[in-house]
Amino acid sequence: MAIKNGDFVLVDYLLRIKDSNEVFDVTMEDQAKASNAYSPEEAYEPKLLVVGQGWMLKGIDEALLDASEGQEKDIEIPPSKGFGERDGSKVRIVPAKELTKQGVTPRPGQRVEVGGSLVTIRAVGSGRVTIDYNHPLAGKTIAGKVYVRKVISEAAERMRELIHRRIRNVNKDKFIISNLGKVVTIDMPEESFTVEDIQFAKKGLAKEISKYFPEVTTVQFTESHVVKVEPPKEEKAAKPSEAPKEAKAETPTAPAEVTTKEEKTSENAPKAKRKSQQPKQ
Repeated sequence: MAIKNGDFVLVDYLLRIKDSNEVFDVTMEDQAKASNAYSPEEAYEPKLLVVGQGWMLKGIDEALLDASEGQEKDIEIPPSKGFGERDGSKVRIVPAKELTKQGVTPRPGQRVEVGGSLVTIRAVGSGRVTIDYNHPLAGKTIAGKVYVRKVISEAAERMRELIHRRIRNVNKDKFIISNLGKVVTIDMPEESFTVEDIQFAKKGLAKEISKYFPEVTTVQFTESHVVKVEPPKEEKAAKPSEAPKEAKAETPTAPAEVTTKEEKTSENAPKAKRKSQQPKQ
């Protein structure tokens, strides 16, 4: 079945700058290593994409339309459908002290945040800094390949992938999703309780579920804390060497009243037995 807008798709891809052939984004570990783009901090796995929602470059969205599961597509994305054309008005010169006030020591090529926007420092000199608000890849043609790994149609699996997109460092199969009606319940595994910014992740997830599943009115997140109780200790079986002693204790030679005392205070039994065997004075 051909992919259409709104479909949930898992894709792998390799993207490079056409002019320099430099790989700047890849989801497959082997290809990352082969292209000298590997980072040990990166999670290499297929990425979720809701087609037509602007989650990735427009050129990738369009390349997926009418593709099918298992298909590979070579792509070439012009700047207009990639990171945009370069805009000279977005290059500005500012006093260096404006950056130092924000705790930034400007260096050429550095990417920093200025006024809530990421900028590239192009030049530093004479107390002034040239900053560029354009994306670093603006004006570049992008080439590469996209692999359609899976088209997801089942509601619970779609939700599970949305969870994984927000909470990547917890195994997605540990989240239990139930009540797939107006009220959706997601049981959070213990590993997720201390994930950084977990409350923001849950809030964003609830909004996405509401958007892509219009019938859902409520999303509930539950936490189950398992109390670990020690299992009951098993009774130790009597050792073979102890058997004769037990057999001997079953035929006491002491008077009946002494035997009764032994049954009540077993830890004094040896003393009681010796006392009963002494001759009366």
